[in-house]
This record gives sequence, C-alpha cells and structure tokens, in this order.
Amino acid sequence: MDALDKCLQDNRVTFIPINTATFDAQFEHKTYPRFLLLEKDYFVTHVDGEAPVKCNYEARNKVMSNFWLGRIQRVTSDLKQVNGLWVSWRPLVHFFVYEGADSLQSECTALHNTVFEYANTDDFGALAEIVKRKPHCEQKYFGVNNSQTYTLVNTDNVEQKYEFSRLNLRTLGFKLWKKETTVQSLIDEEAQLAVFRPNPSRRPGFKLHDADGREIVDGEPFMLHIVNYEYDPESDMDDEYDDIPEDERQFYGKEWVKAMSSADQRPCFVNGALHNGTRFHAETIDGVMYIKNENRYLTTHLDPMDDYLYSDVGVPAKDNRIQIHYAEDGNILLSAWGGRTYADYEWMGDEGGMITFGLEELYLGQSDPLKLRIVRL
Repeated sequence: MDALDKCLQDNRVTFIPINTATFDAQFEHKTYPRFLLLEKDYFVTHVDGEAPVKCNYEARNKVMSNFWLGRIQRVTSDLKQVNGLWVSWRPLVHFFVYEGADSLQSECTALHNTVFEYANTDDFGALAEIVKRKPHCEQKYFGVNNSQTYTLVNTDNVEQKYEFSRLNLRTLGFKLWKKETTVQSLIDEEAQLAVFRPNPSRRPGFKLHDADGREIVDGEPFMLHIVNYEYDPESDMDDEYDDIPEDERQFYGKEWVKAMSSADQRPCFVNGALHNGTRFHAETIDGVMYIKNENRYLTTHLDPMDDYLYSDVGVPAKDNRIQIHYAEDGNILLSAWGGRTYADYEWMGDEGGMITFGLEELYLGQSDPLKLRIVRL
C-alpha cells in the first residue's frame, strides 16, 4: 500500500487486508456491491456482480470517483483498453494538498484524473522534484490546493504560478491537456483580467452612501435596485425558482437573498428572505459595516459551489462577510470579503434568481457584474 500513489477518494473508502487464496468475490458482493481488489501490478474493479475488469493504477481515482454511476461500462467510460487493462488516456496531474484543503471537503469531480499527497512544505521547488520522480504524471505542471485556493505551478520554473478557484478546475484541466494554454499564458491572461477584479483592500473610514454621495447612517432604511438588468416580459425562461419547495431554499441555516423583477416594479431589486425583504439598513460593529435585512446579516458561504448571497442571524465570520465597492457612477458592487470577483445574478426564472459570487469567474471581462443603486426609503 505504501508504494501506491494516493488518491483523493482514499479519504472516502475503507481498506481491508485479504487472503487472495480464499477470497470469494461473489460472497463479498453481498456486503460490498462495489469494490476494488488491489493486486501487485493492477487492480480489479467489481461492480454489482458484473464481470470484473482489470485497470492500471493510474486510473484508480477516476474509477472510484465513477462508482456512483453503476455498471462497469459507465465506471470505465473515461478509460481506454490497452493490452487487456483499462487505463487513463491522459497523464495524471499531481496535486499537493494542505490540511483543510477545499478538495478534501467535497466531491471535486474535476480532480478525477489525479494523484495527490499531503504537502508538508511551502517550498514549491521541493514539490516539483517529487513530481519529476513520477514519469506517469504530467511533467509540465502540478497542482496545489491550500484552503479555497488552487494553484497551477510550472514544474521547471516554480516562480510561474497561477491561482484560481474550483469553478475553473475542469475548464483549465482540459485546456492544459489539449495544449490550448500554458501556465505562463494563464498568468498573462490574468494580468489583462485584473482590471475586472475587485480591490480586496479595506477602505479606511469606510462610509456607505447613495449614488448622489449622501451618507447612509446606521439604521436608515433603503432598497437595493439592480441597475444593469431590466424585466423582460417576453423572457422564455422557466420559473424554476417557483418550483423549489420553501424548505429547500435554505442552506446551512441561511436564507437565499434573491434578485427579483416584475412588470410593476422597475428597476429590478434585491429581496431578502424576511417579510420586509426589500428593506435593508446598515449596522457598524467594531469598525466593520454590515448590511442587514431586519435582524439578519447579508453573508455568503466559503464553498465556491454554494457562494450565493444569504441572510443569516449572528454577525458573520470574517470569511463570510460581504465587501462593498463603489463604481465610478456612485453605485455599488458586492464581493465576498477579499474575494476575486464581484457578485453577479443567476436567473432561475423570468421574475427572479440568485445572487452569486462565483459565476462571474467564468465570464470575467465578458459581461458586467451585478451593480446596485441604494435608494432611500
């Protein structure tokens, strides 16, 4: 076992020593419908009593990630058969992860074609030397995941580093594999896109004010109008949001804060989860200003797959705060605290949708982020 490359899926499986002379696969299926039998030079994939198939170890993480699909042909759908073995047809990407890394906390499907190991150093040069000793791995670059940040590193020049979020994993993986880009090209592109990203620095003595420059004092009620979207009565989008049960609109004890539109309410507006959902006010605590909907604070979640705008009771932790930025016209833009992108809207019907902090990452520079106007009540 010590000689095997580790996989992210190893965190979610149980290893059981066996005696191959007495092992009975049919009997084991009664307890374990799907399992791998690890041999010296290959492993055997058993799925729901179907005829087992042999795979090389480079495909292990991919096979285990696909177990939930059922049926052998689906589990091996991303592999090719060579000399009787099902193998991965792309070089494995070596990922180094730190304790508490995002990839360890959730199902990262874009990391199927990887091997990984825990990093015990911040010396990327030392990590590069480990990758060079593994010829079955991609040699031009490797990945690092620390907390929510993913980094691609040039193996031959570790000063070339490109940081990104989990949302970009799959797209970047395919671009790199198809040789449509390089780590340096990604760095060059990021330099061009930097103008579209928020400044994470806090403004000393920050004050909230409306588009005319008048200060909004704590407790003063206001609405948040959406400047750059108009209600479209001809929209053919399905009313998906209306079909979601009320109890499924809550996550982690928080409530979605929605972007709303209607024929009789122009422009579109932000609506909180409470009865007076359109009524917001500011509250300053220890020098930090928060926006509230009645007794609930606007907040978000660290998970890039669930980074919508919510309202929640209790003062948000620093990583869950919302940061406010001023546009040149005096309107405001939102980001997660220290976030790399502004908030945008994800319409789920012709009259409403969610406000998200991750969607803009996929369209950075191609569309305008959510822009809000503070309207006093």
